[in-house]
Amino acid sequence: MKLKLILIALVIVPVFCGAQNKNDIFIYASQFISGCADGVNQSIIHHELGRGTSFWDYENSWKNKYKNFDKGDTRPAFLGSTTFAVGLTDGFHLTRLVDRAFSLGSIGFAMGEKQSFKSIVKNLIISSLINRAGFVLFFNVIYPGAR
Repeated sequence: MKLKLILIALVIVPVFCGAQNKNDIFIYASQFISGCADGVNQSIIHHELGRGTSFWDYENSWKNKYKNFDKGDTRPAFLGSTTFAVGLTDGFHLTRLVDRAFSLGSIGFAMGEKQSFKSIVKNLIISSLINRAGFVLFFNVIYPGAR
């Protein structure tokens, strides 16, 4: 059910936001995915998403960066696990990686076309709203936590 909701939102959101060309769709979809990743990230921290799992549990998953942290072996678990590939070690860092990658991707799409000032402002406002819609979808609807 949750996956269907996400897929529907990814298709419908850009259509209803007045996407005028392919770049607009990529910009809005990228911002939505970025917001979703941010929502999951904050659910990990504040709603205890993934509690008890080795990849998602915020309190312990950071240890995945190391060979065997609990036994004092703080060598990297794999090449880059403590630096450039930290986004592959746990859910918290993965969601930050996805958030940043898709935000930067949307900027790249936006820079690839010549636009009027009015069009830039429109894309900025719509992108911000879509980004936050993705956040709310995951933080408040899909992973609301205990209330």
